[in-house]
Amino acid sequence: MLDRPPDLPRLTGSQPPARSVPPGAPAPYQLGPYAAEMVPADTKALFGQLGKILYKQRGKLIYFVGIAMLLALALQFAFPRLYSATAILRLDRHSAAGAVGQEASQISSINDMDEIITTDMEMAQSDPVVRPVAEKYQLVDYDKKPGVWDRLFGARNDAAAMRRAKAAPIVLKGLNLSRPPNTYLIRVTYRAWRDPQLAANVANGVAESLVRHVQESLDQSYDNLSSAIRRDMEQLHSKMDISQKRLTQYEKELNMVDPEQHSTVLTSRLTQLLTEYTMAQADRLHKQATFEGITKSPTLAETQAMEMGGQRQSLLDEALGRLATARQQFVAARSYYGENHPEYRKAKQQLDEAEAQVESMRMATNDKAAAEYRQALGRELLLKHQFEATKAEVDGLKAHAMEYSQLKTEADNDRRMYMDLEARTREADVNRQFRDATIQFVAPALPPAQAIFPRMIVNLPIALLVALVLGVLGAIGADALDTTFSDADEVSSRMRLDVMGTLPEVRRLGMKVEDQTALTSVAGRSHDMSMRYEEAVRMLRNAISLVGANHALGTLLITSAGPGEGKSTTAAHLAMACAQAGKKVLLIDADLRRPALHKKFDIAKKIGLSDVLAHRILPVDVIVEVHVPGLFVMPAGPAVLNAADLISLGFAGVLNQVSRNFDLVIVDSPPMLGLSETQELASMVDGVLVIAKANSTSAKALAETLSALSRSRANVLGVVMNQVKFSGLKGFGYYYQQGQHEDKAGS
Repeated sequence: MLDRPPDLPRLTGSQPPARSVPPGAPAPYQLGPYAAEMVPADTKALFGQLGKILYKQRGKLIYFVGIAMLLALALQFAFPRLYSATAILRLDRHSAAGAVGQEASQISSINDMDEIITTDMEMAQSDPVVRPVAEKYQLVDYDKKPGVWDRLFGARNDAAAMRRAKAAPIVLKGLNLSRPPNTYLIRVTYRAWRDPQLAANVANGVAESLVRHVQESLDQSYDNLSSAIRRDMEQLHSKMDISQKRLTQYEKELNMVDPEQHSTVLTSRLTQLLTEYTMAQADRLHKQATFEGITKSPTLAETQAMEMGGQRQSLLDEALGRLATARQQFVAARSYYGENHPEYRKAKQQLDEAEAQVESMRMATNDKAAAEYRQALGRELLLKHQFEATKAEVDGLKAHAMEYSQLKTEADNDRRMYMDLEARTREADVNRQFRDATIQFVAPALPPAQAIFPRMIVNLPIALLVALVLGVLGAIGADALDTTFSDADEVSSRMRLDVMGTLPEVRRLGMKVEDQTALTSVAGRSHDMSMRYEEAVRMLRNAISLVGANHALGTLLITSAGPGEGKSTTAAHLAMACAQAGKKVLLIDADLRRPALHKKFDIAKKIGLSDVLAHRILPVDVIVEVHVPGLFVMPAGPAVLNAADLISLGFAGVLNQVSRNFDLVIVDSPPMLGLSETQELASMVDGVLVIAKANSTSAKALAETLSALSRSRANVLGVVMNQVKFSGLKGFGYYYQQGQHEDKAGS
């Protein structure tokens, strides 16, 4: 049975299977313990990626949106109706502030209507405006019992709590005030639950209360101002009488009507005395300086005598001439005759006489300067006394004049102020009703016919939009948290791996493979899906053949990251597809812990690979030929506990022995993660296929699987995506449906 038919071509030569990757060469994938890093996506593919995410999460998205819409629809009928009514007020601004007096001519150039409207809107929400309306329509429940919080923290006295509630300002939560743009209008809107008439009544009540409060406030302001003015006028009148009496009394005391005139005469005299006193003071200083100079310097006396002029000057000139002549003669006599000569004594006598005469004239000049100095000093003192006396008189008179002027000014001011205040009071009484800005109630609120909430035509689209936005965000978040793959594109983009094939989702491929015709025995949609699956398996077979075109590929291992990902089913159908292509294929079930191939081909598992590895039987004795021509199966045999030891010790020899007689040997191995024998198996074969189940295999598990294969230096051919949704293979359905229609038409 192990002899190869002569006409059956072999995929490889007769030599033992050769590794496609030489020992020591780097493996195709050098991945770390967790290589599922995100690859930056192209900007142009962003919307496509979003569409794929939404399609992947479409079930959850539709479910969430449906629940949200049902909830919104239920709330639409569960909520009570909310009604809104609006009253309109108008503010009128006058060009002048009054009708008579200065206020009639004062036109305001300040545009402060925005501030006035804002002020009135704030007043409309104040307690004096809102309280009468709230109490009238019983919008505030003073008798409400204290809550749990109040009972726990001191509000145990109901009477005290009621007093505090009545004293607190009232706030109407349903009241809203607004101003239409570019208008002098105020909208007073109130919203009430279940009662449209109450909404209209409260809006009208607040509007009327605001108008009444504004008018009463203005009237109260005018009344307070009038009372204050009257009190001021009475006090001013009394003050005016007192001022007039004081002025009259002061005039009697001074015995003059106007002290200003007498003050003017005295002031002129004081000015003249000041001038004369200044001149006398200057003259005295000059003569004092002359006198002191003559006393200290004889030459200055002679100069002063010469400055006097007239006869005194001529006498002085003669005396000085004789003195000079006498000095010359004396000098000459002393030098010529000597001291004992009569001529010398005569010259000496003449010199003494000349000096005595000059000294006499100098003394006279000194006496004259002293007399003139004493005269100037006396005149200065006299003018000083007169100036001080006049100044004292002027100062006293000015004080009286100033006091008189102050009393007169005060009396005039009081009289003028009283008259002006009296005129203003009369004008204020006239302008009292002519106000700068008045507020009018122009449009009362009417009971609305429809509620503003809830409104189905508005709320349902909003709920749909919000649900869609939240659903999209939730789908993106779920996709970000979901580390599994839905199709081959995600594996390529996120893991940087080649996807060898994509197998569609088929629910009924778990049946026993007793005959090839059984795969097409199910009619309808299951039949189409089975045919799509088989076609995908053939495409995988072709991809493997292309890989083996350059390197001999005689042994192939099929594994997965974990159990339940379809590796045994894929191995069975891939073996069938290779056998249908004319190859002699051996399918080995190397999962000695949980074998599955014997169930798919309805083979007894009494003997199998475990017996061969235990050297209890030869490989040829456990190989079974199934109903598919060219396909042989080696079951796993009885399950054993030391599977890793058996595989490590003997599987390489078994694989080398059986590969000589078959074109292709496909090994169905245990899952990679958590089991050690799978890495041993991967290092013994020419190529490895990793099965990843769509929406089940996580990126971390796949990365760890590839990392383990890389450490064992296995030749990983690629990844096969299993159980991919039907939408990814629409072309197959169209092709087969067309073929079925043509067959029916031909028949």
